[in-house]
Amino acid sequence: MWYFLLALLLVLAIVFMVLARRNQWETWTIEQANKEIYESRILELEEDVRQGVISEKERVHAEKELLKTFVTDIHDPDAKVEKKPAGILIPTVILVVLAVGIYIYDGSWQQQQRSDRAHEALPGLSAWLQGDQSAAPRSEDDLWTYALGLRQRLMEEPEPNAWSLYGRLMMQVRQLEQALEAFEMAYRLEPNNYNNLMSYSQALIMSGSDHDLSLAARNLRMVLQQNGTNIEALGLLGIVHFERADFERAAASWDMALRLMDEADPRYSAIADSLQQAQDRLDGTVTTLTVTVDITEALRNEMAWVTNLYVFVRDPDGGREPIAVTRQRVTDFPVTITLTDEDAMLEGVDLSSASSWLVQARLTTGETMERRRGDFESRPMLIERESGRQIRITLVDMVE
Repeated sequence: MWYFLLALLLVLAIVFMVLARRNQWETWTIEQANKEIYESRILELEEDVRQGVISEKERVHAEKELLKTFVTDIHDPDAKVEKKPAGILIPTVILVVLAVGIYIYDGSWQQQQRSDRAHEALPGLSAWLQGDQSAAPRSEDDLWTYALGLRQRLMEEPEPNAWSLYGRLMMQVRQLEQALEAFEMAYRLEPNNYNNLMSYSQALIMSGSDHDLSLAARNLRMVLQQNGTNIEALGLLGIVHFERADFERAAASWDMALRLMDEADPRYSAIADSLQQAQDRLDGTVTTLTVTVDITEALRNEMAWVTNLYVFVRDPDGGREPIAVTRQRVTDFPVTITLTDEDAMLEGVDLSSASSWLVQARLTTGETMERRRGDFESRPMLIERESGRQIRITLVDMVE
């Protein structure tokens, strides 16, 4: 921003100097012309005296009258008329003062100071990674300082492990977009870096779009091809399948992970619970409705980077209040979401209690599903209740 303002000031300074020089030139040319006319008339009078046309007394009188005529235009008839350069000291001083003021006001000075501190903090980041807890970040600002210093080094030395570390730091400060870009950079530099593939997959799962879930599945399969007993990869692959409503494959992934684990493993209980959820959905114990939400290209170009997607179901024979709602933060489409009785909004009323469902989706930058101007909506879709049903709806309208 301040670069633009400085350029504008430079342009204004140049214009000021050009106008000043032009005004000075015009003044000089008028004075020079008057001087030349005056001197020409003086020469004519002297010639008239030599030829006897006028007397010496008449010449003196004529010169006095001539001097009266040009006195307002020529301050000193005997002085030499010269061009003088336009003064640049004052415009230069003003320009420098304004530029420095804008630089400080715009925050660029503070940004440079922070950049310098981040670069100086890099040894602390290395110490922390090597186990020195005294160098561990004590606040989110410390994390940002480490991340900024690392980003500066990456501009000079793009190294895959450093890019992956930067991605993990971005996840800790909730900058998912930058995290995904960092992991992708690490992947391009070293596709078989399995630590990066695991971190990359976690970020893609957090994103939640069908495209990103597909990329996560690709990454995890690459890890499992190298090590088929990687429990963490199996657990994440189960999440990918579950999010895509492929409960059979989700159950298979989690079942394999459990077979490789000891029951004393702290992860065992969580994976066992996830396996039970997948099996309940498979055998119909839990009523489910899987909704894939897409968006028109026109609205896609208008959407904010991070938004909240609400998918909700109403009972067409009941009131206007939804009987089930789920929310997911999204950055891209399509997105697949599964609703169950656990998403019920009203006590004693859920998906299982309605004979048919009126399904709709709303995309908003707000933190509630309250309808507001600028939100994107799908048209309501009426379907008969059927556990395990899968439908597709599209965001097509903007709330006016």
